Amino acid sequence: MIVLDTREFDHPVPLEKAVKAFRTLPPSEVIHMIHRREPIPLFEILTRNGGFYRSTQDDAGVWHIFITRDPTLSLEDYHV
Repeated sequence: MIVLDTREFDHPVPLEKAVKAFRTLPPSEVIHMIHRREPIPLFEILTRNGGFYRSTQDDAGVWHIFITRDPTLSLEDYHV
């Protein structure tokens, strides 16, 4: 799993980092993005480019986004 902690960055840096990581993501790998906000524009980019994601917010209000290219991978199995 690739951990991408973008909490300290302002827009558009988190989006740019996530898109760059997704472009080079091996098919069966997962990115765990940690963010202050739910990155809705990222979801649109992922969907248009064959990506899959799961977004959850923890009790501290931090967003955890799990991203993959593999449609057979169950992102529900990934937890914080």
